[in-house]
Amino acid sequence: MAANYWVSTQKKHWLLDRWSLTQSREEDLKYLSEVDYIKIKIWFCHLIQKLAKRLQLKQQVVATAFVYFKRFYTKNSLRMTDPLLVLVTCVYLATKIEECPVHIKMVTQEARHVFQADFGGFPYDSLKVAEFEFYLLEELEFYLIVWHPYRPLTQICQELGMKEQGLQFAWFIVNDAFRTDVCLLHPPHMIALAALYLTVVLNHADFAPGSLGDRTDMRQWFADLNVQIETVVEISQEILSIYQVWADWKEEKMLAMWKDFKSKPSSSSSTAPSSTATSSQHGTAKHTTTGAPAVSSSTSSSSSSSANAS
Repeated sequence: MAANYWVSTQKKHWLLDRWSLTQSREEDLKYLSEVDYIKIKIWFCHLIQKLAKRLQLKQQVVATAFVYFKRFYTKNSLRMTDPLLVLVTCVYLATKIEECPVHIKMVTQEARHVFQADFGGFPYDSLKVAEFEFYLLEELEFYLIVWHPYRPLTQICQELGMKEQGLQFAWFIVNDAFRTDVCLLHPPHMIALAALYLTVVLNHADFAPGSLGDRTDMRQWFADLNVQIETVVEISQEILSIYQVWADWKEEKMLAMWKDFKSKPSSSSSTAPSSTATSSQHGTAKHTTTGAPAVSSSTSSSSSSSANAS
């Protein structure tokens, strides 16, 4: 693991630009609006959170799973993959990388409980998750260490003397920020500063008497930082924008929206009719599912040799 973020694989290989993100969702946006696309992404993040809660995972593990999921979908289409398989594998991989290992059978067992209401269970067995893990690793380019905003946020708040309530509020903002794409676009310390900025602006910052934060005009403190304050404001606005979409987000409507999205005729006549297939898009082999997400585990099982067909 790199000693600091600036020489990390995250900085070198997984700090993207908006043009790349726009290109990555171009296929999906042929079939639904930008707002509905964001709502579906929120839904899958919500499912990751629910699975993590069943497994009693720490927030650090959940955040890593979020990042893996988002990175995977910078190279893949929602329509051409089964996000259930992707997100479960992301959670499983995150538990290993964050040194909170959970047996793969436990992960798939809990996934069946979490997805029972909407999908009739989890249609894959542990062997399929283990197989898909190799595809996921390839798409992540084997760069698995993720730097999160939590550590810089905690350090900054401690230096300022912020009380626990304020730190907790900023921490929750960071959690919510993973529903956006800021983790793909900005360094973690900038996201931490944006969370602190919103905490101050929304009057939730409470500093201990006599502390640096108590003695300082926070507007001036932000102005004096050796960072681009415009970027901090930009990240803050993106986080606020997700709250606007979230306010109109209803979990009970997501399954119908998802089924409608998946059932729309493809604009390409070359789409494979099978429930599992591989794609050579972006020059790498991928495991994709063109059928409904809740396919039976028997039909979803395929030999590993099929992955090399492309």
